[in-house]
Amino acid sequence: MEAKPPSFALMPQYALPLQPQGVEIVLWHLLESQREGHEWALHFPQRQTTSMSAARQAEHQAVASALTQLLGHPDWHLTHTNDGKPQLHVRDESSAQAVSISHVRMGKDVWAAVAMWNDGDTPGGIDLVLTDDARVTRVAPRVMSTQEQSKWRGCEAWAWATKEAMFKGHGPELEFQSQALLKDCTGIPGDEAGTLRGKVRETPWSGSWCRIRERLLLVWGA
Repeated sequence: MEAKPPSFALMPQYALPLQPQGVEIVLWHLLESQREGHEWALHFPQRQTTSMSAARQAEHQAVASALTQLLGHPDWHLTHTNDGKPQLHVRDESSAQAVSISHVRMGKDVWAAVAMWNDGDTPGGIDLVLTDDARVTRVAPRVMSTQEQSKWRGCEAWAWATKEAMFKGHGPELEFQSQALLKDCTGIPGDEAGTLRGKVRETPWSGSWCRIRERLLLVWGA
């Protein structure tokens, strides 16, 4: 992991405080005032976008903006497998590409993160979570073993986001308590960024994390 030079890029694309290795990531901040039009709906042909709530529409708009920024053009659409995994179809290419997606609401705004691993075959995953989301501690007993709950007490958001990233890369059949484990980390919880090490079905997994605006946690790995 290398430090990223200072960036003066304007929002809504948010510059990460570190440079990801082997993966392209775009983090997008959609303000409530920026929600307009429905051109983004063309990117989701499997979705009934007109019947979505305003909140769900905003999530899709943020994802569409992030993916268009990552690809550098709007000629793409997204489908999902029967297991719910997103598949990216670019221009006229016959095969779909793997992509990992996450979004979260912070106040009235939406944040979306999209990631594509450079080799195209890495089973990577990305996740966004608010470090003060009370739901994370409530769900912890269902997704973390007793030992994990003790080890990561006060840092449940990191463990939860890591397990979600593992699931997106290695799911859908992945038992969180025994097969998706965060073992070690650096920088948690006080630093701005750090690394993660764990195991997925006894296979080593490595990742990174960074904190955005104190409350927003971004985790990715493979």
